[in-house]
Amino acid sequence: MIQVLMDIDETLISVPHGINALSSGKMFKKIFGVDAHEDMINNIGQTEMAVIIEVLTLVGVSIKTVPIEAHTYWARELEADLHDNPVRVLPGIHELLDALSQMPHVRLRLLTGNAPEKARIKLASGKIEKYFMKEDGSLDGVFGDTVLKREMLFDRVKKESPQGETFVIIDDSLLGAQIGKKYSVPTILVATGHATEKELREYTDTVFPDLGENRWKEALSYIETLGK
Repeated sequence: MIQVLMDIDETLISVPHGINALSSGKMFKKIFGVDAHEDMINNIGQTEMAVIIEVLTLVGVSIKTVPIEAHTYWARELEADLHDNPVRVLPGIHELLDALSQMPHVRLRLLTGNAPEKARIKLASGKIEKYFMKEDGSLDGVFGDTVLKREMLFDRVKKESPQGETFVIIDDSLLGAQIGKKYSVPTILVATGHATEKELREYTDTVFPDLGENRWKEALSYIETLGK
């Protein structure tokens, strides 16, 4: 089995500018009583738990654990903010997901810093959540509401997976690229986020500006070779 581990933000979809800051600001005010938002820090590729703790530290609030209510309220506000400003599914993603979902030896999973409910809301806004749904209705993947470091998500994937599984990471961030290099995991990188193609090529040759213009077919071929 090939597990295709996919990031969400700027890999699968792009959230309209300002929406993340807006929804997070409402959460920080409601749950912690501070005027703050996630864009106050370098949040690219970070887990949701780490983002909340780092922002709070910046404004002088110290916490050891993030209450569940923070993740829940943030997700609820994000859903409301996306109602009239939906996400944009990035080029080639629909085609790639369609093709991979029809391959019996491929398991589509999420490797994301988002908490589960926020991940569901973002994917649902782009109408692509169906590709990651398990039979019980939950999303298949590992999420950023319980760990501080992104690499800990891949540790969790390895721990819960049967021996002999093949993994491939699809990501846009340098953090995702670094995870692939650290664990010697094949990685497909797209320069649809903040990292440039040149920066991403320091980690792998499998880099695309995006997966549009049939570049998704090249990504698909690469994944198919991993099962041979």
